[in-house]
Formats: sequence, structure tokens, C-alpha cells
Amino acid sequence: MPSSRRQLLASLGAGLAGLAGCNAAPGDETPIGSTPTDSTGTPPATLGDAVTVDGVSVTVSDLVDAHSFLYLSAPDAFGVTVADGQFAFVTVDAGGDDPPAPDAFALALDGTRHAATTYRAYGPAGDLPVAESEYATDDPHGYLGFEIPAPLDADSVAVVLDDGARWTIPESALAPLRSPPPSFTVEYDVPDAVAPDEAVPVSLDVTNEGDGGGTFRGAINHQGPLYGANDFAFALGSGESRTHEESISYHREAGFSADRLQFSVVSAAGERSFEVRLEAETDGGTATTSTGTATGTPQG
Repeated sequence: MPSSRRQLLASLGAGLAGLAGCNAAPGDETPIGSTPTDSTGTPPATLGDAVTVDGVSVTVSDLVDAHSFLYLSAPDAFGVTVADGQFAFVTVDAGGDDPPAPDAFALALDGTRHAATTYRAYGPAGDLPVAESEYATDDPHGYLGFEIPAPLDADSVAVVLDDGARWTIPESALAPLRSPPPSFTVEYDVPDAVAPDEAVPVSLDVTNEGDGGGTFRGAINHQGPLYGANDFAFALGSGESRTHEESISYHREAGFSADRLQFSVVSAAGERSFEVRLEAETDGGTATTSTGTATGTPQG
């Protein structure tokens, strides 16, 4: 773990640079392989086909399903966005002088259109196997996201571009979208105090109480006196539980006068903040546990 903001920023930059080429953790997101391009280049089209619209060649491919994603909420902190239902991401690649705007795309479910959503700044959809950046007219290769109900019960599903093109998503690609969503609960175990230079143990007991499997995503954001972030993600099937443990290490150097560490745990289950005293001995010689202070409404 970086011991200063400068070191943390360097390590985050290196980590984000590799996002686009990494493999996703197993769980609620499923990349769908593109189909061969239609030699005619005309509708009807399916994922992976190129369609020419007003002189611009547009390809939609790589469907990815997720119920949450990590993002950089600040240069040295992570956040977790959780869908009310689920997210469906696709990759859009447009060539030409006048590519279509992001809001020209929608995901049509039995004729009901769900507009593309613009997500928060500071990075792409975290650990998901999508393009490195969002699709935009000045950068017309990237991902578009749609928030849709979970589980999916529509018979006909397609990405549409205004009224000019339609990419049908085959039934074989829709299985992840038709699965019930996960629902995560978390119990926290964090000491009230630690001895000087002793690492702070953080333990999360995570249970998926939902009817479907999914990936539990989260991060520990350090809020002072040192700043940094540690992200994590792991899959849990319906009814499964797992204990996730991390430790927050620090070192009291000359001039280090803080008497406590502050951090928050953000995840698909919500956000909690903690404050751990730094002292020679805890009361009675033993650190007691704390459930933390809620700073947001649990999600998921």
C-alpha cells in the first residue's frame, strides 16, 4: 500500500492503465463474443455487424452484464455504482466525419427504449471487460451503458440508433440478463484501537441473500492522515458467504503526530466509515471491535 498520496496516485495510474486488457473476475458480468460481419452491411444486423447510417459506419458489439461497477470517485478514492436493476454495456465503434451522439442510442426491450446513461467521471467502469472509455462523438470508440430491469423478461432485445439502425441481440446472449440479481449484506469487524505501528485488521463477512449469483465489489478509502485506496471484487452464488480480510498498514515516522486513522468501506452493500485510535495500549490491553458509523444508505 502506498504510504503517501503521491505514491498512491502512481500505483492507481499503473493499475488503471491495464484495465482495458484485463480479464473480469467471475460473477455477474459476461462478455459476449461478436458475430461475423454481414457481407452486405445492411440491416437486419446483430452484435458485431457494421451498419452504415448517413455515411457513417457504426458497429455495436461485446455485450456485458453487471449489477455494479467500480469507478474512481477522486484521484485517490473508489466508489461503487449499484444498479436498481442491472447494467447492460456494449462497445460502439463509429467511423466517419459525423458520428452519432451517445444519446442517439437506446436499448429496446419489446419496443420500450432505455436510453444510454452517462456515468461518473474519473475512469471507466472499473473492473468490467469493456472499452477503456465511454463512447463520445469526439472519441467514437468506447462503451455505452443502459440500466434495465432485473431479471430481464423481454422477448425482443436490440440496440437501436434513432430510427436508422438496429442490432438484434440473440437469445443465446441474453442468459446473464435473465438471471435474478444478487443482494449483498455485510457485517464489519474493525478494532477501536491498535498499538503504534500495528496494522489495522479489517474483516467483512459478506452474504449474498439474493436469488441469483453476482460479484461483490468494494474498496477501502483512506481518509487521513494518509490517503489511498484498495479495491476488491469476488463472486458469490445465491446463498453463499465469504469473509474478506485486509489490513491497513502505516508507519509512524518523524513528524507523524496523528492519534487516529480514518477510512471508509464502500461496496455494493453501502458505505461505512471507521475511526481507529493509535495508542500504546488499548483499555485492558485488548482492542475491542466496532461496527462503524453509517455514512450512506446500504445498497444492493
